[in-house]
Amino acid sequence: MVRPMFVLLVLLGCQNACQDLCQTMATRAAECGLSVTQDELESCVTSNQDPSPDWELQCLDANDAARLQEWWSCDDLKENYTNGAK
Repeated sequence: MVRPMFVLLVLLGCQNACQDLCQTMATRAAECGLSVTQDELESCVTSNQDPSPDWELQCLDANDAARLQEWWSCDDLKENYTNGAK
């Protein structure tokens, strides 16, 4: 039961803009019929724990669902996730 609680805390706890973008991208992928595993989401959140100030500003800029739909078509996302880039 520790693992689900950790996931809940990671996903609902204080996050930076890059960690928030992980969830936004996973949601966008789901809209396209792609699945992002819990492990992939956790890995994204964990790897973005301490972004540089410049990188966090870029994540903040990119974290807009409507803009992501324009920037990332479902075909783009499929290629990205199929090739293992996350």
